[in-house]
Formats: sequence, structure tokens, C-alpha cells
Amino acid sequence: MKKRRKIRLGSFLTALVVALGIWGITGNVRAHTYKREIDLANQNALFELSEYFDNIEATLTKSLYAGSGEMMSTLTSRLQRDTAGAKESLASLSAGETSLYNTYKYLSQVGEFTEYLGRKAANGEKISDEERETLRTLCSYAVSLSLKFEQMSSLLCADYFTFEEISDELVKADTGSESTVSYLDSISDTELTFENYPTLIYDGPYSDNILSKSSVLLENEADFSKDEAKKIAADILGIEEKFLVEEKSTDGKLAAYCFRTDSYNISITKKGGYPLEIISSIEAGEAVLSQADATEKASLFLGELGFFDMVSTYTAVTNGICTVNFAYKQDSFICYPDLIKVSVNLTDGRITGLETSDYLMNHKKRDIPDFEITPEQAMADCVCRVTKVSAAVIPTEDGNEKYTYELLCEDTDGQHILIYKDIVTGKEADILILLYSDNGTLTK
Repeated sequence: MKKRRKIRLGSFLTALVVALGIWGITGNVRAHTYKREIDLANQNALFELSEYFDNIEATLTKSLYAGSGEMMSTLTSRLQRDTAGAKESLASLSAGETSLYNTYKYLSQVGEFTEYLGRKAANGEKISDEERETLRTLCSYAVSLSLKFEQMSSLLCADYFTFEEISDELVKADTGSESTVSYLDSISDTELTFENYPTLIYDGPYSDNILSKSSVLLENEADFSKDEAKKIAADILGIEEKFLVEEKSTDGKLAAYCFRTDSYNISITKKGGYPLEIISSIEAGEAVLSQADATEKASLFLGELGFFDMVSTYTAVTNGICTVNFAYKQDSFICYPDLIKVSVNLTDGRITGLETSDYLMNHKKRDIPDFEITPEQAMADCVCRVTKVSAAVIPTEDGNEKYTYELLCEDTDGQHILIYKDIVTGKEADILILLYSDNGTLTK
């Protein structure tokens, strides 16, 4: 009996040791998994913060040039949303273990200060030079914070630092905001209270118009068969049909037949037989052609496809590929919703990309109203020097369009801005910031 008890006890102890070992290993795995999940959450929060501060900086910059209460109100609403979102991301950093008091207070005061300016503009009062200088200060701080959070997110993603080390750096950066916060504290007798509100464009203005509506251009077009679409695709690529491999077609408002070769993917709309998209895997070598050369080749290509009255607006170069934006021109109006992008290899001039979705979704003959205000009236209350006046059709966030003057402006620092004013009412419709680089024109 004693022997059996000893055997049982030994078996029990052995099982207990094994169980504890398994539990320990499982616990370590769970702990590691949990830590990884926390790190990913913190990394996402840092990345979101970078994006929010980038948006805040862009909107604050636009506020410098807003000349009406309506536009200031629109920009204020955007700031309220972005500052509220940034606050949520701040709060999610390790469930609040990272204390960024001054950054949080900065976000609150951005909302409060711009709301005050919006009300002031709505009452017909001018924004003072001192207030504009405050906006510039807020912009510069948003830029530095955006870069800081982006850096921290990248370092955490690459496992260069632990979140605890990064957290220390963020707290140090947060102390640098004390001067900005104090400056804002000293400004105002505005008697404002912050309310909790519920929570861009590398290649030219209005390049990615919304696709929530039906295409006026395609609704009355004839249906094309797959064989007909295949012939069109082969003609565009300059190859025989037998070299095209059929892919799964797409449905939706721009339904299309899809084909591929070794180097290209191409899609042709089921209604109308229009080229919808071309994507090439061909890489560029040393650039031989200029952006002007690429624009000329892209323009000729569009003419061959049957897209007429298109004018080039902006270009951007990435890895030796020049992407040219074209917009339809009706009378004197550049119609930005009717956008086509063409990519050209700067090594040999081959067409390596085409995107016509915006054009196919939005193109139509427009009934443009008469001008009710003159260019001089449109320029009258601009806070910076106007260097060029054009006419443009621009899309709105609700899917409609506005007919505007496009005012190219330059401020005292050399910053270029596009201000759009309604040709009937004279009200500001939108503001875009232009950024120039060796690779092309950027906007935000």
C-alpha cells in the first residue's frame, strides 16, 4: 500500500511539474502575444497621431488665407474633427500611461482658438495680424509633432526601441509645447469653452473625386462583349489578341473586362468600351526625357484614345515614371472632376499607366452659369497677392460641383495658394496649398 501511494504521489508530482511547466510556457506565450498586441496598438496610435497633426497643419495653413466666415467655419469643423481624433489616439497610448498634458491642451486650444476666429469672421470682423501670427505658430508646432509621431511609429515598428523608451522621448517633446500653450493662454479673453466632438493629394487638386454617383457618360452607352473589349485592349497595347490573358471581370458602376500580359494589366468598360485602367510592371532606368516631353507623349496618347479637349494641369515623378494629370476644358473652364492620369516612362517614353475613372464617372456637357462677379471683385478681399486668375469647375464633398474663379496667390513668405470663389456669389468655395518639388507639384 505504501509503495502504491509513493508511486501515485510520484506520478502526481510529475504531472504537477509538467502542468506547471506547460502553464508557464503558455503564460509566457500569452504575455509575449499580449505585449505584441499592445506594441501594435501603440504603433497605430502614433501613426494616426502623425496623420492627424499633418491634417491639422494643412487646415491651419488654409485658415491663414480664408477671407469669409463660411470658409472659416468649414475649416474650423475640420479642425474640430481632427483634434478630437488626435485626442482619442493620445488617450489610447498604453491606456493613458504616457502623459502628454501639453500636447492634449494644445489640441484643445487649437479648436477653441479657431472656433473663436470663425465666429469673428462670421460677424464680418477681420482677423488681426497678431491672430494670423498665432495661426503660424500653431502650424509650425503641428509640423514638428507630426514628424515626431511618425518617427516614433517607424522606430517602434522596426523594434529599434521599446515603447517605454519612446514614451520617454514623447514626454520630453511634450515639455517643448509649454511655450506654445502659455502663449495661447495669454492671448485670449475670448471666454471660450471646448466641446467634445465625435470623431490629401500628391498629384494635383481634386485628383480623387468621389464615385458615389452614377456615370452620366456611360448610362446611355452600348454594351460591349468580352471579345470586343479584348480587341480594344490589344489595339491600345499594340499587340495581338492572342497575347492577352483574360482575368476576372469587375462589377459596379464602372464594370469592366480585365486582361493581362507579362508586363501590363488593362481593363475596358463593359458599357462604351472605354479604357478604364492600365498598369505596367515595367521599371524605369535613367531618365532621358523631361516632364515636358512626357506631357507631350501623354497628350498624344489621349488623343489616340479619343479623349479630346484635355489640358495638362499637374505632373509628378516617382522612380523615373512621370504621371501627368489632364482635366477636360469646356470653354474657359478647367473641369477638375473630369480627370485622367497618364504615366510615362522617362527612359523610353512608353505609356506605363492610365486611369480614367474620374473622367468616366463625371464627364458631361455642363450648363455653366454666367459670371455675376468680375475677376477684380473676386480678388478684392484676398489676404495675399493674386498672380493669376482662371475659371474652374471643382467638385464638392457632397458630390455636386461649383463654378469658380481659381485664384493663384502668393503670400509674403513665397507660399503659393489656390483660392476658389463662386462666380455667382463670390463666396469662397475651397482653399488648396501648393507645394513644389523637383518631382512635381504637390497639393494639400
